[in-house]
Amino acid sequence: MDRRRELLREVGPPLLLALITTVGLVRLRDGAPEPGELVVSVLLWLPALARRRAPVLAFAATALLVAAHWVPAGLDADDLVPADLALWVTLAALTERRSLRTAIAATAVCEVLVLASLFGDPLSAAPADEGHPVGLFTAMTVAAALFGRNRRTRQALLTQLRDRAEQAERERDQQARIAVAEERTRIAREVHDVVSHNISVMTALADGAGFALASDAGRPQAREAVAAIADTGRSAIAEMHRLLGVFRAEGDASRTPAPGLADLPALVEQVRVAGLPTTLTVTGRPAPLGTTAQLAVYRLVQEALTNTRKHAADARHAEVMLVWDDEGLHVRVQDDGTPTAPPGDHRGQGLVGMRERIGAHGGTVHAGRGEDGWLVEASLPVPATVGAP
Repeated sequence: MDRRRELLREVGPPLLLALITTVGLVRLRDGAPEPGELVVSVLLWLPALARRRAPVLAFAATALLVAAHWVPAGLDADDLVPADLALWVTLAALTERRSLRTAIAATAVCEVLVLASLFGDPLSAAPADEGHPVGLFTAMTVAAALFGRNRRTRQALLTQLRDRAEQAERERDQQARIAVAEERTRIAREVHDVVSHNISVMTALADGAGFALASDAGRPQAREAVAAIADTGRSAIAEMHRLLGVFRAEGDASRTPAPGLADLPALVEQVRVAGLPTTLTVTGRPAPLGTTAQLAVYRLVQEALTNTRKHAADARHAEVMLVWDDEGLHVRVQDDGTPTAPPGDHRGQGLVGMRERIGAHGGTVHAGRGEDGWLVEASLPVPATVGAP
């Protein structure tokens, strides 16, 4: 299909112009053109068929045909045929596809032929009140050359813009991949801390269970401790499975316990002290939520409030809402400012991190302009059975 379309673009215009100029020649000669003129009218358009693949040869052949039938006629403008228009068509194609030096040389050849018409009979070229057509021919030559160069410049600009767009898209994708890799490294590092904490809890419970088994009176407490060990172990395994394939970067000695929902009031207070009045509202009946899921919610709220401070300088208030229902936990962070740049858009790293964290637990994140400012919403399903965080 593309080859047919390209062939039609290359062959169609010359054939159509050949038909039009031949009909024009017939009318110009009152329906009785000379056979030689009809042959020349057709031959002049044959080189134009190769104007795209070989523009220099097409122009040279057309110029030679024009000279071959015009010079013997005494360079009289009345002896020109409508098909001589092919010379300007091939000139436009040459100036579009070849260098400036070649374009100037071809334009000069055309102008030489135009000026040669001055050696013909000026009286037969046009009525006395209209003057000699050399000015018109010169204007058409310049117009054809400028048309070709303009198309060349426009095509070069389009190619440059296309290359820039492709490069920008590659850089955007690369930045997104880097952001995802960095975020997964952060998640793996924090999950490592969570798992270490769970293992230490299990160890302490096991020691307590062993101590309780030393006496018959301590057997109920031992059973409770063993049950707690099992719950904690299942929770740790579930958290590890959620991020299977994410590996922790070496060389980081950080062992700070991961924050959770209980740390949100301190986070909100920190933002409030920094100068942005912020409120925290919790509605519904909280359900047990794993440590890494709490961490994901905490990081989402933290990132949203940070974006408010960075991108909505005129914000006067921010609100954090946690809504518990039968479907799970719904988080909403809303401010009343005017974002100077969409915080955490699809190119930024903020929303990438939010989606990566919440998505690891089967949740979704939406960020965009709300009714009064910028709005970040997240939904996190809560499993029916979850170990204690």
